[in-house]
Amino acid sequence: MDLEIGETGLKLHWFKSPHNLDESSQEKRAHLRLCLERLKALIPLGPDCNRHTTLGLLNKAKAHIKKLEEVDRKSQYQLESLEREQRHLQRQLELLRGGSGAATQSSPGEGERIRMDSVGSTLCSDRSDSDQEEIEVDVESTEFSHGELDSVSTASTSDLDDHSSLQSMASDEGYSSCSVKLAFSS
Repeated sequence: MDLEIGETGLKLHWFKSPHNLDESSQEKRAHLRLCLERLKALIPLGPDCNRHTTLGLLNKAKAHIKKLEEVDRKSQYQLESLEREQRHLQRQLELLRGGSGAATQSSPGEGERIRMDSVGSTLCSDRSDSDQEEIEVDVESTEFSHGELDSVSTASTSDLDDHSSLQSMASDEGYSSCSVKLAFSS
């Protein structure tokens, strides 16, 4: 404690030293030390772990948190990618089973037909008796030459246009499919 006498009156100064800190300040410092020790245990410190400043420790913790957030972001992206792949494979399984799952998902009215497009969404359209029977086949990542298409399809060239327009691609994160329509006269 220091006492100063001046023109404005008496001034009393208290100096805080480690031996005369009040109890709440000591508790705060003890809590801070405990938190810093816990932080040291949580983050990788590297080879010079003998002596760390509080600021250095906090900076390392900040960098470690950013690294963990990046790993979490990449993991989340990978999880979403795997979920997309699973949905794609489930659609393919439904197509291979004959589309039986599509009939249970929606119940079209009389005279309607169900069709799965190349990305798995269900399309319903009215069918009249005068329509040709149309079958849509999804072919995964298959290239056709014009000769192969002529032997597979009875459709006219104007229906198929050319090889590049036939290959209308739909993408689901790396999965592509090509739709070929085959028309049959009843």
